[in-house]
Amino acid sequence: MLLSRGPWLVSAMLLSALAVCAAETAPGGTEELYRVDIANIGSCYDADLVRMLEAHVYAYLEPGVLDVFLARPPDGLHQRERIVLIGDAAGGDVPAAGSMSLRSQVLGRDVLLAFDSVLRDPAGRLYCYVYLPDDGTCVNLKLIRDGLARLDRAPPSFQFFQEFDMSEQQAREKKKGIWAR
Repeated sequence: MLLSRGPWLVSAMLLSALAVCAAETAPGGTEELYRVDIANIGSCYDADLVRMLEAHVYAYLEPGVLDVFLARPPDGLHQRERIVLIGDAAGGDVPAAGSMSLRSQVLGRDVLLAFDSVLRDPAGRLYCYVYLPDDGTCVNLKLIRDGLARLDRAPPSFQFFQEFDMSEQQAREKKKGIWAR
């Protein structure tokens, strides 16, 4: 009977059943988010990729702001979330190259998310460190290190501030990106 309605219906029903099973067995609770401040990680290079939340970037909105899809969101998060890169200041002097770099690195790709002491900004967007799963690159730091984003010095403070600050200073000294002027 089901097959007579088309293979797409059977596929949809199977995917729906798998989603229900996954939701029932998925860990829940925001306490299971990988927070680098609680893990007391000193460098973004030492973060544990295995403990991070998997996401798919489906939209680039503006410098440092992305829309992601979470297949298995923990309690307190939604399947579709808007995220802000921790430590990267969006603003008028973010070069087009920075926007293009971020887009090319993450748009349409799977990424890993890590969190810090403050989960959301006043607009309700998630503050995140975004990592590339294939090589462990912290996108937030890479943009600053390459002079393609400025360090956000406004509160809240974050775990890797000193590392990001040193990377920004080095980008300035080497006149990379926005510091080439």
